[in-house]
Amino acid sequence: MKDTLNKKINLEETPTEEASLQSKKRFKLKFRFKPRFSKKIVFSVVGILAVLSVFLFFFLFLPLWKIKGDLPPLIASGQKVSAAIQTQDLNQAVTNIEETSQGLDKMAKDYRRLGWFRFIPFFGNYYRDGQHLIRGGDYLLQAAKVGIEGLQPYADILGLEGEEKKTMEEMTVEERLLLVLDTVDKLQPSLDEIGEKLELAREEIDQIDPGRYPQTLFGKKIRVNVIVLINAIDGAAEIALKAKPVISYLKPLLGVPDEKRYLLLFQNDTELRPTGGFITAYAEMSVHNGKITPLGSHDIYSLDAKFGNRVKAPEPILNYHKNVFYWHLRDMNLSPDFAQSMETFWEHFQKVGPKEIDAIIAVDTNVLVDLLENLGQIGVPGWGNFSSEIDERCDCPQVVYELELLADKPVSEWRTERKAVLGPLMHSILANAMGSPRKKWPEFFNITLAAIQEKHLLFYFLDEELQQAMEALNAAGRIKEAEGDYFHLNDCNFAGAKSDMFIERSVKQEIEIASDGTVTKMVTIDYRNPAPPSNCNLEAGELCLNGLYRDWVRLYVPQGSELIEATGAEIETKVYEDLGKTVFETFYGDQAPLRPEGKKQLTFKYKLPFKLEKGEDYQLLIQKQPGTYNPEYEIILDSQQEIFELTTDRHLQFSR
Repeated sequence: MKDTLNKKINLEETPTEEASLQSKKRFKLKFRFKPRFSKKIVFSVVGILAVLSVFLFFFLFLPLWKIKGDLPPLIASGQKVSAAIQTQDLNQAVTNIEETSQGLDKMAKDYRRLGWFRFIPFFGNYYRDGQHLIRGGDYLLQAAKVGIEGLQPYADILGLEGEEKKTMEEMTVEERLLLVLDTVDKLQPSLDEIGEKLELAREEIDQIDPGRYPQTLFGKKIRVNVIVLINAIDGAAEIALKAKPVISYLKPLLGVPDEKRYLLLFQNDTELRPTGGFITAYAEMSVHNGKITPLGSHDIYSLDAKFGNRVKAPEPILNYHKNVFYWHLRDMNLSPDFAQSMETFWEHFQKVGPKEIDAIIAVDTNVLVDLLENLGQIGVPGWGNFSSEIDERCDCPQVVYELELLADKPVSEWRTERKAVLGPLMHSILANAMGSPRKKWPEFFNITLAAIQEKHLLFYFLDEELQQAMEALNAAGRIKEAEGDYFHLNDCNFAGAKSDMFIERSVKQEIEIASDGTVTKMVTIDYRNPAPPSNCNLEAGELCLNGLYRDWVRLYVPQGSELIEATGAEIETKVYEDLGKTVFETFYGDQAPLRPEGKKQLTFKYKLPFKLEKGEDYQLLIQKQPGTYNPEYEIILDSQQEIFELTTDRHLQFSR
């Protein structure tokens, strides 16, 4: 029975011939079925890939290829627009704008072929950014075209093109100026339209989020350029908006129809003070129907002699200014806010000076040098010649050296006439400027605009409406409110000779943001004086320019900031509130001054009063001190770094 069972098992385990044949048939059937199914899949995949390839070719690669080809001529035509505007060739500028508009339209058409991108998550945002950029660019071109076409009918009068007409040559300076003012009035409608176009451009560009873009791509900065573009368009729109009221005030400012009187202050920036320089002289000028009449120019010391010792000096002067116990008019620009300083100055000036004043205008040596560089050498009756040529005695412009020579001339030689050159010098400069060929007038406008932006020319109006207009144009030297972080370095030279003529400054800010959003900053300020010392023996007739530097230093930071540590100064850093900011105040110069050919370093570590949310952008407003010359700034946040010369107030934004 056991054998029988084994036989059954063996029979079951061993396939019969028939079973084997059936198995082979099933295998063949499977084999024949499998390739038929695979071919169908292959054909389907090939078909899909073919359709996809055609789609990508026509709706991705071809548009991208066309856009790549559109960019070089578009950029080239845009550069032509800029060049034509710089050379004041308005007709060529209009032609180039049309060419650029056509190029932009062509690129916009090619870009629309990528429209399907807007339905794709993540990529859709980048496509929409491109749309905003193209539309914003179109509005900018429209604004430029409106502005140039508005100027074209008056280009000859404004000195933008054309030959000098005989009728213009025969006009007096005042008649020329009034003609220009009448012309500017007619440009108001164009300015309104320009403002509207720029505002539309701003609305488009502001919808672009810089945080979506990488810091760098293929070694080129991306995110920072996006931020610069946005800020530039925002700034242009803001200026156009704010320029309108100022233009409407031009006639009243130039005494049409009622006379205006201005007090002109000379702030000597070679001896830096909080608002730009030591007040060395003042002049009074009358402007009526465009005619400028000097009413007197005087040394500030002669005015202080009349003022007398009326006011006890405030603490900063008592603490840091050598042997000075009373508050003189020449030292009343202690607040870094120009309007606040002038309120104090004007209150006391009226006691001994002229009272019929509409505004105070402050200028420094930079304004004089830039104007003389454009005009060339000019003569001032009774004072000699002045120019911007480099004087070997100081390696500085000749006008600067001559002003310092007059300022430091021994008292025994003269007192009442000391520094009284300011009025005659400014009058000669203005007369020469207005008497220049019209072709030069736009250059003088650019010099004036740059002087305002760089805070070498400041205004304080007693009329509240005019003062607000100047503040809107950032021409009033105000300390501003800011969203996010804020920084303003203010140096004050107390009896440190004219060393600011040579001193170089650099500021490094290292920003750390903790995981909980706490912001800590390390600020390092380097002062360098590379020039050799001067012979300061005034009795021997030497001019003391470069000497031991004594510096009252203040850092204005967001209100509520906490100082962690400060190094490099002679005294313990004071912390207090002023102008809506927290101030870190210190001083060096008595024990360890900055010497000629020497260096000095101060550091401040502090915590900001707010925390940043995750992903929130870091914003920083840096305000430039009037009278300073392009200090170098380095801002470091994580892997992001910005290095620049601070020529005017600057707003920075870092994405996180």
